[in-house]
Amino acid sequence: MMRTRNPSAVLGVTNEEQLIPMIRASLARNLANQGFRISEIARALKVTQPAVTQYLGGKRGTRKQEIPNMDALVDPLAERTAQKIRSGITIETAELLETARQIIIMNAGKSTVERSVHEPRRSELMQRLRQRLQLELDAAEKYLQLANQTSEDYTKLLLRMIAADSIRHGDVVSQLMSWFETGGKFEGSLPTEDLLKSMLALEDSAGETSLVKSVEVDHPVARLLLRWIDIDEAKHEKIVGSLISLTANRKRTRRLD
Repeated sequence: MMRTRNPSAVLGVTNEEQLIPMIRASLARNLANQGFRISEIARALKVTQPAVTQYLGGKRGTRKQEIPNMDALVDPLAERTAQKIRSGITIETAELLETARQIIIMNAGKSTVERSVHEPRRSELMQRLRQRLQLELDAAEKYLQLANQTSEDYTKLLLRMIAADSIRHGDVVSQLMSWFETGGKFEGSLPTEDLLKSMLALEDSAGETSLVKSVEVDHPVARLLLRWIDIDEAKHEKIVGSLISLTANRKRTRRLD
């Protein structure tokens, strides 16, 4: 029987949404410790003041089990939320979901690596993937730890961005392992060519002007972050272009069939 990949199952939840109350509770405690008022926290988290009171009192959003790496991944979100409170901005649900996703990926990846120790290694390929997954998870943890030990804001941000990339790499490797284990067949559908071309147009617009060249900033790490954005935009353009070619090739193949 084919196994479906459900990384959230290792935490006793079925999806990212179920982690949101725990993340909000952790955020509320973090922000309260920074001295923010309940009304400010409620406004930023888009919840009621009684809900924040319950978060702080442990009556809501409590953890049924200890979740490794949760605090390390919520702390950056708490810092961004604090900045938003000072600017009168609320946090978006997408940011909560992204943090929940990172928590799930980190713990699901560790579960995969630990389980592999007790299972026969099916091939050299799977062994290489497990080793790479372990490396990505270790790198993510170390970058997060290093970021928490760093007081300079731009450097802290850069280290956390590298950690986030390592987490995403781990997710790709873990999903690839699951794909091989379930037969290694591509049975899904791709986005339409028209949709992809509209996305490519957005990438073209974003990549027209290099931030490194157009924005003068007298901060060496900030310049690295701007360079990061430029590199990402160029990467997105190439990947979306390749995806358009893949979609077009599949369309031609179906016509021939």
